[in-house]
Amino acid sequence: MACTVTRSVNKSEVIYTGPKKVTITVKETKTETGFPGETELISSQVTTTHAPAASTATRELDDLMASLSNIKVNQSLQHHQVSDQQYARPIKATQSQPPAAPPKQNLDSMLGNLQADMSRQGVNTSQKGCCSACDKPIVGQVITALGKTWHPEHFTCAHCSQELGTRNFFERDGKPYCEPDYHNLFSPRCAYCNGPILDKCVTALEKTWHMDHFFCAQCGKQFGEEGFHERDGKPYCRDDYFDMFAPKCGACNRAIMENYISALNSQWHPDCFVCRDCREPFIGGSFFDHEGQPYCETHYHLKRGSLCAGCHKPISGRCVTAMFRKFHPEHFVCAFCLKQLNKGTFKEQNDKPYCHACFEKLFG
Repeated sequence: MACTVTRSVNKSEVIYTGPKKVTITVKETKTETGFPGETELISSQVTTTHAPAASTATRELDDLMASLSNIKVNQSLQHHQVSDQQYARPIKATQSQPPAAPPKQNLDSMLGNLQADMSRQGVNTSQKGCCSACDKPIVGQVITALGKTWHPEHFTCAHCSQELGTRNFFERDGKPYCEPDYHNLFSPRCAYCNGPILDKCVTALEKTWHMDHFFCAQCGKQFGEEGFHERDGKPYCRDDYFDMFAPKCGACNRAIMENYISALNSQWHPDCFVCRDCREPFIGGSFFDHEGQPYCETHYHLKRGSLCAGCHKPISGRCVTAMFRKFHPEHFVCAFCLKQLNKGTFKEQNDKPYCHACFEKLFG
């Protein structure tokens, strides 16, 4: 800042010749600084014009101008000094060095100044609590959540650190989480797709499942009112479970779901345990085994060739074997006269036995 005082006086001595008119002009230029109540004096010019006068008048005028200049400068800035040399000669004031910078203000002092300035501008700067994240006062927007207050930029997800703002969030152990991170970290996982379960779930086999992912491991159909069956930790519908894992009937090879008969090292539906040939059930539960299959007595002997070709009854004692068949001895007779025949004493015609007399009579 510079302050200049200029005077113009005739240097030659003039003998006082009487009263003369004197004109004094004072010009000042001022500028406002950024702080109220402070005014910087840029320049002050004093111009004095007068007619030649005696040296005494000159000195009095110089004294007056110097006093006026000192008063103006002292009121503006105390740091500027104007010294009078001998003979009260006004000189140009020199700009003093700016004061040393004050020590760095701490954060609390800066906040205090900021609050004071904003208050003067009509902005409410009262504290709304301390931020739970940074432990600093909150002025302006505030988020209240989990029983605490936060700066909006400090209310973030505890996992990904993204600002939560007004979005939905979830709490775990007193910490906020965004919705995707909360479900990925803490929601139950589906045993089928391993994805987080966000809504309804099914709990079965000591696991959790999405509603749409709890279905038969074989056919993919969802379970109805009949429920499900388990095998090796996997759920199956009733039909697939019995078809894949239930014992098979020895007759129809279909799954046995209810009552069954165990015989011949196999299991059988009760309706399927019948004679293999005539499909008749066994009377009294008795049956005959031939090559692992059940037969009634008649068809059993038929399969074994122990059925009488004459009466079609089983042969339990002596028998006659002729024409690749077996007969009760009393049933091996002539096909025409029905007399009992002896082995070696008959003739055969059209797969029928005849005695010699009948054979000669009929075919001789």
